[in-house]
Amino acid sequence: MKKLLATTAAAALSLTAAQALAAPMSPSAKPMSQYFSPTVQDSFTLLGDTDNNNLVYYVPRRGGVAVQSPQTTNPIPRFQITSFTPIFGYFAGLELANLGGSFSTTSDLGALNRLSQEAANLGFQIAPAPANRSTTQFVLSGYAPVNGRVEVDCDFEILVVNGREVRVPVCFTHLDPSQPYDINTNVMYKFNTLPAVSGSVVAQDIAFQATTLPGWTPQLRALMATGAQWDNIMTAQIDWDIKTHNLTRQARFTVNWRSLFEQASAFAAFHLSSCVDIEVRAFFERLVTCSAENACGIRIEYLGSNGQWGPTAPNDANFINVVNAVQARLQDELFNEVRRYTTPVNGQVSNQTNSIFTMRANYEKLILERNEVQYIQYNPGPTDFTVKTNLNVTCLMDGFEMGRVNWNMNDAGCRALLGQP
Repeated sequence: MKKLLATTAAAALSLTAAQALAAPMSPSAKPMSQYFSPTVQDSFTLLGDTDNNNLVYYVPRRGGVAVQSPQTTNPIPRFQITSFTPIFGYFAGLELANLGGSFSTTSDLGALNRLSQEAANLGFQIAPAPANRSTTQFVLSGYAPVNGRVEVDCDFEILVVNGREVRVPVCFTHLDPSQPYDINTNVMYKFNTLPAVSGSVVAQDIAFQATTLPGWTPQLRALMATGAQWDNIMTAQIDWDIKTHNLTRQARFTVNWRSLFEQASAFAAFHLSSCVDIEVRAFFERLVTCSAENACGIRIEYLGSNGQWGPTAPNDANFINVVNAVQARLQDELFNEVRRYTTPVNGQVSNQTNSIFTMRANYEKLILERNEVQYIQYNPGPTDFTVKTNLNVTCLMDGFEMGRVNWNMNDAGCRALLGQP
């Protein structure tokens, strides 16, 4: 038993060390969802790793209330709800509801077990994706007609505070268009939450504490009596900002210097032999789309995933990097940069940086008339990838006068969320 624990600990330490050096890949650069079932793809956003081809990062698309002892016959939701009637303040004599607990981004253990099993069958390891930043917001749901706009009716409530009238906007919506506006879009009187921890991973719990406005306790009591979903009252959404990396690509360009100088000379003459920087960039953008160095002076080829060179760039973002790389290599060979002269003034330092570009007399290249093949590597670098996790309240029963909140074990869907049959 001790040997097994030591082996498990060593494996976990090895995976942690590997993750510290590696990073998630952009889905466009290394798609991983294609290896998994549609059910898993619906439950998770999956990312590859820069170094380990067998490591898959996951981001849950849905989460919910955290549950203790989920594999037992009596799981305990980390959630509580009670009612109270304040005797003073704005809502004196009106019933309010206090609720609080913790959301978990990995509360759907059934989906997580399915991902783990499929990954094991494919020879993959799984790990929660690292998140650079995160934001959490709590939102309502309402009926959306054909035009896509939620139907809302707004008015103002007048509160008298220290003898001063305060106009507070109050808006109502409805889930059923045939019924009156009956759902107040202002659900919470107070709402406090700890944000999802940035610079961590997407598998985490988020604590919250809230007090509803008057008029909500009847609906909450009805939901807690049946274990129904709370989507018409409250859902939460976490936006994860994940730094993803792209594959380093290779390109090569064959240069016919005589033809290239002819192209550059014609271009410069069209711009009165005095090109500005944006015009020079346009010249290189036109060059890198050419496929015949004899006609255009340059031919660009890209190394594909099959190991073969071809004329097609992998994607638009990498194309921009190729333009930058080619321009950096060839601009000094073709053009002289000339700063605009300004009359110097003693005691002042000029910060004038506007330049024009003229043709360069590159004797060596023109006299030898040689062709060259040059290789470049390009990479867009880290990019921000935003993915969402929706948090829903469901399967909760009792609370209020019934005391402890319980999980609805009579519902097959609620049992499945805990990974139970």
